[in-house]
Amino acid sequence: MPMTDSRLARSSDLPAAGGTVFLLGIAGAGMRALVPALIARGCRVAGSDRDAAAAVGLAAAGVALHAETDVEPVREADLVIYSSALAEDHPALAAARAVGVPTMKRARALGALVNDRRLAAVAGTHGKTTVTTMLAVAAEHAGMDPLAFVGGRVSAWDGNSRLGTGELAVVEADEYDRSFLELRPDLAVVTSVEADHLDIYGDERSLEAAFRAFVARAAQVLLCADDEGARRLAPDVLPPAEVRTYGFASDATWRLEVLDASRGGQTCRLDGPQGELPFRLAAPGAHNAQNAAAALAAAVWMGADPSTLTRALEEFRGAERRLQVLHETERLVVVDDYAHHPTEVRAGIEALRSAWPGRRLVVVFQPHLYSRTRDQAAGFSAALARADRALVLPIYPARETPIPGVSRDLILGAARRGLEPVEPAGVIDLVRVDGPTVLAFMGAGDVTELAHHAARSASSGRSDALGG
Repeated sequence: MPMTDSRLARSSDLPAAGGTVFLLGIAGAGMRALVPALIARGCRVAGSDRDAAAAVGLAAAGVALHAETDVEPVREADLVIYSSALAEDHPALAAARAVGVPTMKRARALGALVNDRRLAAVAGTHGKTTVTTMLAVAAEHAGMDPLAFVGGRVSAWDGNSRLGTGELAVVEADEYDRSFLELRPDLAVVTSVEADHLDIYGDERSLEAAFRAFVARAAQVLLCADDEGARRLAPDVLPPAEVRTYGFASDATWRLEVLDASRGGQTCRLDGPQGELPFRLAAPGAHNAQNAAAALAAAVWMGADPSTLTRALEEFRGAERRLQVLHETERLVVVDDYAHHPTEVRAGIEALRSAWPGRRLVVVFQPHLYSRTRDQAAGFSAALARADRALVLPIYPARETPIPGVSRDLILGAARRGLEPVEPAGVIDLVRVDGPTVLAFMGAGDVTELAHHAARSASSGRSDALGG
C-alpha cells in the first residue's frame, strides 16, 4: 500500500537491519543517493531502472540489480521506493501493492532518513545543489561530520551523498512535485523563488504557497535578501521561529562583499551577527559567492565555529555539471553546466565572463521540457544573447510528451539577435576556435554527453574544428 498519510516519515518507517528495500528508477541522481544510507542502516538494497546501463555501477556497492520488466523481486521486498518520475500505474508498483508491500516516493524516503536528525534543508529555484554541497563541506570542516544528500554528483564523495555520523543532516530540498514538504527542517534555507515547474503547480501562486508551507514548519529560516521571491516568504515565518537573510543587499543579516575576483578564485567577506567572516572561494561568479554566503551563514547558525570556516571553501569546485571544467588550455576551455532556467543561464554566462575575461564565449544550449520552454522562451533568448555565439539544440523532453506548437523555435524566434539552431550530430563541426574560446554546454538533459565528447575531441586533437 502507498504511504500517503499526512504524518512526516521517520526512520521507523524504514525496514530494520536485514530488510530488503527495492528502488524503482535506481539510476536517477536522487534515487541512487539513498543507496549508501540504506546500506549503512543494514538494509539489503535491490533495484531496477529503464536505463540499465546507468545502474550497472551500483552492483559494486552490493545492490542486486534486476530488469525493469521483472516484477517478481518487488513482491519479496519489505519496502519499495520509487522515483516521482515513475507513473503511478507502473507494473512493478502495481505488483508490490497487490501483495501488500509498502511503497513510498523517493521524497518520503529521504524524509525518513533525515527527519529524526537536526536538519538543514536547502530549497530554491536556483543554487540549491551548490549551496547544499557547500554547507556540507563547511560543516565537515567544522568537525560536525554531517550526513548529506544532494541532486548532483560530488566527486569528493564519489556520489550524491555523504555518510556522516554526526547529528546534523544537510539535504537539497526539491520543490518539484512538492517533495520538500516531506521534510521537517530545523533550518530552512531558500535561495530563490521564481516561476518553474509550472507543469506541476499550474501557476506562480501555487508554487509560492508550497514554499510558504516549507518555511512555516522550520524553527530557523535563512532567506536570500537579493531575491524578491525569497524575501516575500519572511512574513510566513512566525515566532518563536526566527528569520535571517544573506546576500549583497545592504539590509541583509549576513551581508556579503566580494573584495577580489580572478580566475584563481574570489576573496570575500561576510558580516553578520557573529562578526566578520572572511573567506576564499575557488568557484567563479557572483552567484557562487552568494551561494557560499548562504552555506557559511547556515553553518554558523547550526553551530559551526566561524573560525573553522575561513578556508572551508577555498578548494571547493562544486558538484559535477555546475560550471564543471572538462578541458582547459590557453586556446580552449570546455565547460559542462546544468543550467536549465533563464536566470541560471544568465548567471552561468556572467560567471564564465568573469573567470575567463576577454575570451570568446560560445554556448550550446539544450532546452529542458516542453512546458518550461513554452513558459520561459523569451527569458532564454535574452540570457543566451549575452554569449558571443549561441547554438540551440532541440528540446529534451524528459518526462513530458510534446506540446503542440512548442519547440526550440520559440526561443529562436524571441531572440533579440540571431541564435542558431543545431542538431546534436553537428555541434562539433559548427564550433570553430578562432582565438581563445570558452565553449559551454548548458542544460539538464543529455547535452552533458556532447560536452564530454567535445572535451575528449579537444584533448586528443582529433577535431580540426575544436582545436585545443
